[in-house]
Amino acid sequence: MITGEQALSEILNRLPPSRIETAELSAALGRVCAEDVFSDIDLPPFDKSAMDGYAVRSEDLKRAPVELEVIGMIAAGQQANYELKPGKAIKIMTGAVVPSGADAVIMKENTEPLTNNIIKCLKGVRTGENISYKAEDLKDGQQVINAGTRITASAIGLLAAVGKHQISVYQNPRVAVLTTGAELVDITAKPQPAQIRNSNTYSLMAQFAEMGINAHSLGVVKDEPAKLAAKVNEGLQYDFLVLTGGVSVGDYDIVEDTLKKAGVEIIFNKVAIKPGKPFTFGINKHCLIFGLPGNPLATFVITEVFIRAALVGFTNCPAAKRPIIKAGISESINKPYERQQYLTGWLEQTETGLTVRPIAGHGSADLVSLKDANCFIIVPPNTTIPQGEMVECMLIK
Repeated sequence: MITGEQALSEILNRLPPSRIETAELSAALGRVCAEDVFSDIDLPPFDKSAMDGYAVRSEDLKRAPVELEVIGMIAAGQQANYELKPGKAIKIMTGAVVPSGADAVIMKENTEPLTNNIIKCLKGVRTGENISYKAEDLKDGQQVINAGTRITASAIGLLAAVGKHQISVYQNPRVAVLTTGAELVDITAKPQPAQIRNSNTYSLMAQFAEMGINAHSLGVVKDEPAKLAAKVNEGLQYDFLVLTGGVSVGDYDIVEDTLKKAGVEIIFNKVAIKPGKPFTFGINKHCLIFGLPGNPLATFVITEVFIRAALVGFTNCPAAKRPIIKAGISESINKPYERQQYLTGWLEQTETGLTVRPIAGHGSADLVSLKDANCFIIVPPNTTIPQGEMVECMLIK
């Protein structure tokens, strides 16, 4: 049995090289940028009005209310073929070019029309008011996004603004999920005695989706060697094969033996963590294989602690890492354990600082305590923790 740190090192040392591809901007959401991106224009590209109103000289409005003559109008997309003189105003729309001579825009709501070409300005304006100046957001040649940045919806808009219609991104790994167990029934079925619904497939697929990975489910296989072998061989065509169930030492735990017969080199099969001790990791050519226990909480913990780290490494996306922060524990942990524990907890900001409260659970199959948690409290091996002591917490929400 190896430590969690050793297990993580073994996994990360066997990651295949990252792959880069070109994606259309419309398909880049959630992907990880593989290049530094620079703007090809100034943003805004010209001095533009931030409001519907009138382009004015702020000097003319110092003694407001004042009357000004309106000499024209500029709409968005039109050239500003005017030069504003003292005592004059130009009607202007949001996004339109500010004309020469104007140094402010007064909002339409702060004016009153007197005739077709005379307005009363009811209040003054500051120099620069309601004007977005050229290049105040971004200069031509300025870096927009760093390589390694996950592309969000807001980043998509910026990339479009600088004309980046195609972008280099790291390829997402192809991930297959295979669930095993004769006791499992579909979530649409009412479990009979000795049966449980298959929650692990849904939980795993959701965890991968949160990481931006569209995993493929290979379905559920009963504890039958021939059927399991066929599904394993199918899964070995992917970059990551994640199996859940059948990795312990019972008579029907046949996953590890099946993997070996399929040519998988087993790197380790026990890790000193709780929950999640019966955790198998192996490799077959380009494919990394993760054999997880069937208990839902253990499956969730291993995926967050180990598989997420592997996906972060594969996609070069540091932003996908789960943050680990310290907080004062609200109650003591008096039962030391020989393995490192990941306890469900609730982390919150209080008057005295960050505080974490352990959530009472009922073992590695407890989905209810997991639903109510926003972190895992990391308890080192053979350790008791008095109330108020600072502990490490891995955020999971």
